[in-house]
Formats: sequence, C-alpha cells, structure tokens
Amino acid sequence: GVSAMVYRAVHGVTQVVGSGIDSALAVLTPYLGSMADRPEREHIQSAVNGVLGDHLARSGNPLAIAMQVRMNGSTLDLDREALSSALPKASGRILLLVHGLCMNDRQWSRRRSDGSSHDHGLALQAAHGHTAVYLHYNTGLNIADNGRKLSDILESLVEAWPVDVEELVILAHSMGGLVARSAHQHAETAGHAWPGHASKYVFLGTPHHGAPLE
Repeated sequence: GVSAMVYRAVHGVTQVVGSGIDSALAVLTPYLGSMADRPEREHIQSAVNGVLGDHLARSGNPLAIAMQVRMNGSTLDLDREALSSALPKASGRILLLVHGLCMNDRQWSRRRSDGSSHDHGLALQAAHGHTAVYLHYNTGLNIADNGRKLSDILESLVEAWPVDVEELVILAHSMGGLVARSAHQHAETAGHAWPGHASKYVFLGTPHHGAPLE
C-alpha cells in the first residue's frame, strides 16, 4: 500500500518539469533521512527509485540506491575474507534473489496472519541447501545499465565466495528477470566466468515480451 501511494504521488510529480521534481525531492530526502532504518523506509525509497531512479543517480541525490548484495538488509562486502566471516556456513550452491520494479530485497519476506514470518529465500535455502543472498538495486535505471552492474557484481561474488562455487541459481521477479538476462548477455561480451556456474534462471512474472507499464 505504501509503495502504491508513493508511486502515484511521484508519478504526479513527474508531470512537473525540471526544478519541480528537484523541489519535491528536496522535501522528501531529509524526511526519509530522519526515519529509522526499517523496512517501511526502504519501501518508500525503493518506490521513488523505481520512478525517478535515473534522475536520482544523475543528480547525485542521496536517495539513489547503489547496487549491492545483501543478507538481512545488510550489505555484504565482496571480499573473500569478509564473506568468510559473514557466511561461516556458506554452501557451494548460491541462490541469488533479484527483486522487481519499485521493490527491494526485504520484500522477499512477509508476515503471516498468525504473526510468524516467511522469508522465501531462507525457505528455499532450507529446502534445497543453497545459501540465499539478495540483490538490492535502483530499478529506475536502464535495464542494460543494471545488467552490466549485476554481471560485474556476480563476477566479484563468485570470485570471493568462501568455498568453491558448485552452482549459481538466479530467482528473479518481474523486472529482475530482465536485469538477469541482460547480465548474462553482458557477461558473454565481457568474458566473465560466472555464467559457467549458472545452472538455472527462474522467472516469476517477468515481462519477456514487454509490459503495458513501459
């Protein structure tokens, strides 16, 4: 509900040119900065990035999200020693979850009606033995730009993984699937090694043939 509200509000803002957008962001930026680090704040920031992410990145706005690999909402340092410390029980099988437009990595989890929580990545990790990690990125950037960044990050992730990588599975929702496909294409052009470990791409509602929203 929050994401939908923000999307509608920002969509209205985009009807105003130039300084109008920056004026609105000038109000929103300190407001979000004053909020505690909690899922609600990231939901709003992710929605704003989905609509105005390219403008945020070009203008150096602090609301712009930098692509990163995370667990439990915390960024993983893609250094072998750091990953060994953060993932002492890492499996040789990696599951990367890639979210869709206006979303973020924390939205792979939900609260059940009985008060308990379900994290889709952790559920798959328990069922299949993979180590689940989550991509967090600016969904307002061009698909090709995000694909290039993801390919570079995956190359670093595989190189720094604490144990030998046996398998990489990418589970992508909506736009995330387009970013994953773009990453694979970029990897072939750049000569990256990570696709050699990628055994499966699982797409959830990815608009491979285009989307009405676009």
